[in-house]
Amino acid sequence: MKYITGGNLFVESLKTQGVDVIFGLPGNHLDTVYEALYYNQEEIKHYVTRHEGGAAFMADGYSRATGEVGVCMTVPGPGSNNASIGICEAFTASSPVLWITGQNASYLAHKDPRKSFHGLDQESVFESMTKHIEIVHQVHQIPNAVNRAFGVLRSGRPGPVLIELATDALQADTEQQVPRRNNGIQTMAPPDDIDSTIQLIKDAERPLIISGSGINHTRATDELLEFAAHLDSPLSMTGMGKGSVPEDSPYCIGMFRDSYSQTALKESDLLIAIGTRFTYRDTANWSLKLSKPLIHIEADVEEINKEYPATVGIGANPKLVLKQLNSIFTEDKMNPKWEERLVELNREFLSSEPPRILKDLRDVMPRDAILSVDVNITGYGALTHFPTYYSGSYIFSGISVAMGIGLTGAIGAQVAYPNRKVVALSGDGGFLMTSPDLATAVMYDLPVVTIIMNDSQYTSIERGQLRRFGKRIGVELVNPDFIQFAESFGAVGIRVENINDFRPTVEKALSLEKPTIIDVAL
Repeated sequence: MKYITGGNLFVESLKTQGVDVIFGLPGNHLDTVYEALYYNQEEIKHYVTRHEGGAAFMADGYSRATGEVGVCMTVPGPGSNNASIGICEAFTASSPVLWITGQNASYLAHKDPRKSFHGLDQESVFESMTKHIEIVHQVHQIPNAVNRAFGVLRSGRPGPVLIELATDALQADTEQQVPRRNNGIQTMAPPDDIDSTIQLIKDAERPLIISGSGINHTRATDELLEFAAHLDSPLSMTGMGKGSVPEDSPYCIGMFRDSYSQTALKESDLLIAIGTRFTYRDTANWSLKLSKPLIHIEADVEEINKEYPATVGIGANPKLVLKQLNSIFTEDKMNPKWEERLVELNREFLSSEPPRILKDLRDVMPRDAILSVDVNITGYGALTHFPTYYSGSYIFSGISVAMGIGLTGAIGAQVAYPNRKVVALSGDGGFLMTSPDLATAVMYDLPVVTIIMNDSQYTSIERGQLRRFGKRIGVELVNPDFIQFAESFGAVGIRVENINDFRPTVEKALSLEKPTIIDVAL
């Protein structure tokens, strides 16, 4: 075998793991990796971004849209610090994002990083927002570091993983071979837990199923719907579980924190929570009381009994556990007591009237379109009032509430699915946080449509101030002319000043197949 550089070995290792897209911003620490990428452009496409935070958001958007590992790459120090906002979002959203960054030569590892070029002790700084970190000092460590990283990314509840690469490890020559693809370890439920779960279900009359992000991560919608059909039970989604249940399913009763689900919660006699961590948003800051028997199925075993005590707790892959349960059921309807009540709850949920903008938006977007929602007042309502039908079709910052994910998350999703319609719904404040990456959409001809709800202020913050002390401070914004802004990048800009023009404008934007900004004047 001929000698290759560590940079080549690293890229070959990524290819073996199935990586074909990287979002990043180059720098001298990673020149050897970029050299290898130059000669592997047919296998791995690199998308250069205008900000490292945008690269991380894009990798997250790609990951959520596909259910696969998204990859971003930055230089150390200021580059990795910039990326940290998107990595923190991926951490709270449990997205399998591989974050690659460089580091100074290994012989400088003992030196004070505060005095080094791009210096930063990245392991200490980013430990709290990553699931796992690999530090590579020598070239022979590269293959196993990549292999372990993907093992972690593909095992249990996902989360971002950092690989730090020393420049001399990348520049060194080696004849090492690349390990095979690592698909991770996914555990099944022990037989005793399956037996206990089945018995609780048989004893119940009105079980309620709560579907969380674990269903999206494992793409277990089909298994979940089969499970609900066996139980004839309503399905309610957590915030991060949105998309896990088609919202026109006869079993769907909407979001867990909304009225239809809360009604079902009161009437139920068994809760079956699948792939959820019971976050603050779904439990009203954990003030929600769950006194009924609880079956908790969650990939991260440490989440079992953390927020609510489980009658049966199963720390295993939700998709595999659902397959185990479905294989045992022999009756079509195990819990017939819901009967017409389920039909009523579903009918009430489906008949709820959404705000006009969200209704118009849903009506003109194809069923499989992807919506990336930034932090804004209109976007808050989308969680309840914008129906979704597929895992990965709804991207938002549901826990860390990070502004700027709208456009960049949409770009990542559009890269993943070039032939699907992708729309970002942003406020003016959130859009401007990552707006330079409109250039990324233009550069790669990504036809993302970005809707900007433009009222020249941080509206949700203003409302909180008015409620608290009746005044406002620090919330007014001076915005550019978003039409000229879009056109200056080579994108299309369209302004909407009348609500009656919104729907036809979105229809037009979706038909253009070009990066487009719609400025909605409020």
